[in-house]
Amino acid sequence: MNEVILDELYKNLGKYVTSEKMCEKLGVSRIAVWNRIKNLQKLGYKIEGKRSVGYVLKEEAKDILIPYEIKRRLNTKIFGKKIEYFRLTSSTMDEAEYILEKDPDAHGTLVVAEEQTSGRGRQKRKWLSPRGKNIYVSLIYTPKNMDVSDSIAMMFATSIAIKEALSDFGIENAKIKWPNDVMVNDKKIAGVLLETRSEAGVLTNAIIGFGINVNMEEMPDEIKDTATSMYIETNNTVDRATLLSNTLFYLENLLNILVNEGRSKILELWKEYNNTLGRKVEIHSDGEVFVGLAKDIDKDGFLLVDVGGNVKKVVTADSVRFVDEK
Repeated sequence: MNEVILDELYKNLGKYVTSEKMCEKLGVSRIAVWNRIKNLQKLGYKIEGKRSVGYVLKEEAKDILIPYEIKRRLNTKIFGKKIEYFRLTSSTMDEAEYILEKDPDAHGTLVVAEEQTSGRGRQKRKWLSPRGKNIYVSLIYTPKNMDVSDSIAMMFATSIAIKEALSDFGIENAKIKWPNDVMVNDKKIAGVLLETRSEAGVLTNAIIGFGINVNMEEMPDEIKDTATSMYIETNNTVDRATLLSNTLFYLENLLNILVNEGRSKILELWKEYNNTLGRKVEIHSDGEVFVGLAKDIDKDGFLLVDVGGNVKKVVTADSVRFVDEK
């Protein structure tokens, strides 16, 4: 019902639409329309009503992250065409897992939350998820002709898509820290989480989760030295629906490149955008801690670290810290 009302209001943006027309479109009473209008106003829509005249949408929505607004902005073929929206959930990754269990063919389904109680990043670290400020999403993706070794390239592609979307909003200096963090001035602005399922080394399903710090005006004391937001960097409020739609557009294109051309182009782009290679890093991996120079990534995207002349390949890490960090 909300979609029908919004369609009519957007079609007549800045002009009044009579209650009679709304009632006729919906087949409901005036009081039912009035209740829906009130709910839309609570979401942030600038809708005004006049007795005996009707309702008018004064301006396009700004920073309202609901499926209707996301879909209005989408320029993808598959990603986000189906959206599951939650005002509050434990984690979008949890919700995506439930969906995938019920529907193995949920390719392209996007799970969006306004707030998470148990948002998580890699290594099950807690992801700060305040209401109505940031982007918390998970995308169900069914790979074609990909094996397990393509997983890190898929993670890279997501980080690159976020970096490209940030540049649309004036943040040109975002860099990618191996393997999954998007950074601005060495502070984390976004992170990626990938959970996959495979059979005989072939990827069957993936859930691509990512969070972007968008409109937080300040960071909590415990992370203010290591994290930032788009608002902090630009002093501007960002329309999250547009940011998310742009990210999905870039991600769909990048994953198509990965499928059709292989991972080399994705790894090449990651190298262009990274902030890790050439720096001294401290690696925590499988109970081992070592310090060395991040030299390169291999053909699979694993990090190659020179430790006293010996090159160690890092497949996964609990943490990667720049030694020149304070």
